[in-house]
Amino acid sequence: MVRTALHHLSRLIIVAIAVTGCAYLTPQDETSSVPDTSSSSGGDVVTSPAEEAPNEAPDTTQSVQTSVTATPPTTPTTTIPEPLGVAELILTAGGLGEAAFGDEPDAVISYVSSILGSPTEDSDWTTPETFLCAGTVIREVNWGVLSLMFGDESSSASGRPHFMSYTYGLIDRLGDEPQGLVTSEGLTISNTVATLLARADAQLDEGDEELDIPPSFFYDREPFPVTGLLTGTSDEDVVLVILGGSGCFG
Repeated sequence: MVRTALHHLSRLIIVAIAVTGCAYLTPQDETSSVPDTSSSSGGDVVTSPAEEAPNEAPDTTQSVQTSVTATPPTTPTTTIPEPLGVAELILTAGGLGEAAFGDEPDAVISYVSSILGSPTEDSDWTTPETFLCAGTVIREVNWGVLSLMFGDESSSASGRPHFMSYTYGLIDRLGDEPQGLVTSEGLTISNTVATLLARADAQLDEGDEELDIPPSFFYDREPFPVTGLLTGTSDEDVVLVILGGSGCFG
């Protein structure tokens, strides 16, 4: 009996202790209890979100700003020819610059006018007796001391109007415009006789003062010789007039 009573008493004490212990547990105590996942028991291991993230290398790429200098667009260059000048009008054995003996008169006049401007004198078409020339018509066109002769009869052509000859310079007007015209040999009016002889195989003629024939020169070229007038035949004398072509001269 006594053993049975003690047995019941011990059970009551255990229950009382359990109830008393539960009375001291709070809701916070219940929620703060986290099972020990590091236990060596055979249960599943729970991994935190931080541990689930893959191991990624930090981004070491840096944004590099490149400074680009703007280059202006290239403008195509255009080569502009130099304007025509007296250097174009070379006194040759076959013509004047690009104008050849035998060329059509209006074309020659327009060509020379494009370089020297409008003519200073123009005789228009007239009878050849006016200039003691061959053919049926004749015309003289002047730009200062440069004179061009046109007619319908010369060694260059026959039976049609054409460019016959040129005269550059006047005896009493040395230095007048247009200045700077030169021959194929580089000769011009005002050059000395010494220069003339050095640049061309010229032959000199002393002329005849009594017959009013001035000193002159000529050198043979094709298709026509180049001739001219001088102040004299000494080295210090100078060239006054240069002539080219055939048929008639102004």
